[in-house]
Amino acid sequence: MKGHLYIILGDDDYLVNSEAQECIKRHLAPTEHEFGLEVIYGSVTTGGAVKVCVDSVISSVQTPSFFGGAKVTWLRDALFLPGGSKVADYLESKDASEKLNQFLQRGLVEGQILIITAPKIRKNSSFLKTCSSLSNVVDFGSGMKGWELEKAAAPRLDQLIEKKNIKMDSNARKEFLLRVGFDTRTIVSELEKLTLYVGERNQITVADVREIVSIGREAEAWDVLKAFGQRDCAALVRSLDPLSGQNGIGVMLCAMIDKNIREMLVLREAFDRKWISGSGNWHGHLPVEADMLLKSLPGNYRTMGAWQLKNSLTSARNYTQQELRVARFRIIELREKLVSSSQPEMFLLEMALLRVMAGAQKKSINSRHSS
Repeated sequence: MKGHLYIILGDDDYLVNSEAQECIKRHLAPTEHEFGLEVIYGSVTTGGAVKVCVDSVISSVQTPSFFGGAKVTWLRDALFLPGGSKVADYLESKDASEKLNQFLQRGLVEGQILIITAPKIRKNSSFLKTCSSLSNVVDFGSGMKGWELEKAAAPRLDQLIEKKNIKMDSNARKEFLLRVGFDTRTIVSELEKLTLYVGERNQITVADVREIVSIGREAEAWDVLKAFGQRDCAALVRSLDPLSGQNGIGVMLCAMIDKNIREMLVLREAFDRKWISGSGNWHGHLPVEADMLLKSLPGNYRTMGAWQLKNSLTSARNYTQQELRVARFRIIELREKLVSSSQPEMFLLEMALLRVMAGAQKKSINSRHSS
């Protein structure tokens, strides 16, 4: 009878580690963990440490349990495997990975149980090919992009809600993910808080989510960016108010708004030049200058998710190119003030943004009078 090899990949450490724990349960009772389970951490940063790590793994797999029962070795967070991180490119790391590869190729014998978890392993590597031939590789999404994480989070939330036997309508789910983000560990934690909060009522509403669910800094900033994009001064003031008092929040928001304005500038120019339609569709045959410009910019605007592109373009169309250039100047000017002025940073930020956004109100007032 052969031993057991488990390969579990993914950037979401909660899902990866939960699957590893399930594998452990198949072979060990909780009371057997002390002598039957050995965890070796692979999040090392030097070639020499990788060599020691691999030697420890092989030694552990070959050493039976102290009391003669099952023995499980868990190589956890193995960053040194091919494609895992910079340390994987070191010569000592490559030699150590190949040593582990050759050990696995000889096959695990009865009683030998090895679990390997890692954020990712390069798909065309001989190491992953060996693992795939010996075991089913469970991949929860390694190297996923933002839109892929967003797409995967919604059905995962649905499963967790069903498992907890609670109810949450679509608006509440959308609000929940907007606030929490896409990390499963955070989703589980905040969902547990919500469950305790509603108690026997068992029905979670948008109001419940807004009342009890913690907001990550980037999620908080999303309301500010949304208000800025919509040129809604009242909404901007409301979204900035809860952020007051957080250390360094002004600098962080400046950086995020600056990035957002640069993105809006690109899309506004593309729209003005008719490279992109109002619905967010890029024209099939772009002129050479458009292709060169888009390729020279950080990020690939032509592969941006449809939802993100449409929202960003809508925001960009609320400003002229000149207004966006002025907005960038105001934000750069503000960043200098934040580190030199004695005035409250949120006051400076609010005044700078309202100054940029006020032009829309003046235009709308003038247009109403002229009509």
